[in-house]
Amino acid sequence: MRTGITITIAFAMFTMSACSLFGSGGDPLEVLRYEVLSKVQDEERAEAMLADIDKLDELLSESAELLADAARQERALFVNYDSTPQDFEALFAEASRKRHDLRGAMLDVHLEFKAKATAEEWSAILPIHASAISARVNSLVAAAIDERG
Repeated sequence: MRTGITITIAFAMFTMSACSLFGSGGDPLEVLRYEVLSKVQDEERAEAMLADIDKLDELLSESAELLADAARQERALFVNYDSTPQDFEALFAEASRKRHDLRGAMLDVHLEFKAKATAEEWSAILPIHASAISARVNSLVAAAIDERG
């Protein structure tokens, strides 16, 4: 049985997620957090899944920061008269390596998250999971594009 504090938190998260659904700039992952709290009855597993969502969000943010940083570095190379093709290749190789590492870490977190759910819970959570992750990625990419100018 859920504690009163957990239910209060779940209600607050749902309220915030409702705001995000109606375009008030909220965090799209709040809907997913609420869905986990409402569909996963085992409180320990639900809390572990919420921690996975937080890890995934950190990785998504890190990925967006990587994109923005690589764009800044690329811009700096373009305006530097002394830049060489090797400078660009080094930048692209390093950014590619970092993206590869992040993709692997994101996959690991996703698989951990999924493994914590039962098949029935996963079926109920999956549609929200997919749309919430997609919305979060879109917002991070838009912010990175804005930053790039």
